[in-house]
Amino acid sequence: MARPDVDIVLLRSFLAVLDEGGFARAAAVIGRTQPAVSQQIRRLEDLLGCRLIERAAPGRAQAPRPTEAGERLAGQARRLIGMHDRMVADLTGAAPVAAVLRLGMHQHASDAVLGRLVAEAGRLRPGLALDLRIGATAQITADLAAGQLDLAFMLLTEDADDRMEGAGAGDAGPRGQDTGAAGSVPVLWRGDAPALVADPDIALPVVAFRAPCVFRAAAVAALGRAGRRWRLAHEATDARSLMAALSAGLGIGAVPGIGRYDGLPTAPAALDLPPLPRARLQATASTAIGHALLAPLAAIAAPDA
Repeated sequence: MARPDVDIVLLRSFLAVLDEGGFARAAAVIGRTQPAVSQQIRRLEDLLGCRLIERAAPGRAQAPRPTEAGERLAGQARRLIGMHDRMVADLTGAAPVAAVLRLGMHQHASDAVLGRLVAEAGRLRPGLALDLRIGATAQITADLAAGQLDLAFMLLTEDADDRMEGAGAGDAGPRGQDTGAAGSVPVLWRGDAPALVADPDIALPVVAFRAPCVFRAAAVAALGRAGRRWRLAHEATDARSLMAALSAGLGIGAVPGIGRYDGLPTAPAALDLPPLPRARLQATASTAIGHALLAPLAAIAAPDA
């Protein structure tokens, strides 16, 4: 039996269905109708003699997922298409168009997960270009809402109001699809200085980011509930200045127990500071990013990641 020749157009359609998380989205991206894309996938399955995509049961909304054979094909198809496009670009003189993933990362979380994210993205999509933006939640949220990011990782406190930097009353937070992946991390009191005493009549010196900031809000709320007096000893504009102020003993501050802050001194137990809410590393994506890329990247924020 002769081996079948597989049309590269069929492979592009197959990958589009996986990457865009559905036949309708894939059809819109590649400029075909949904029935035409479905027909292409059936033709590819017929050529190779195996099922490549698990379809959702009737009446259930579920993103198409590759079968075991489809998973094997996806990696080989990406390499083949990459070789094809480089060959065409070389012979025609046209520059290949690189796919770009626009990734937003909270500055507190960047040390802990950024390396793993970049490595995983490179493994999933060889040749994928990354546009990285690291900053505060307010800016990352605004960029996501404006359609300037594909995937954002933000640290949010798990208090009653789920406050976020830059979110007003009743604001639902970042716009996009909630991936459901969230890793919980503690929020800790850090900082020590000889002048710190557990005297309710002496205002505690507090080091915090400039408002709005979820960790500043959490610290102020916790001290307020405990009836503790406080004063702003240093207002930081970035993570480096916050760390410098806490390391120098200017006061205490609430920071997430993740990444760069692990080396800072823990606030003395004698201060009897009130408990702080935990925080979660939340992955939120634009509706344009496909499930095949989104799921493994978002899983990096999971509690056991």
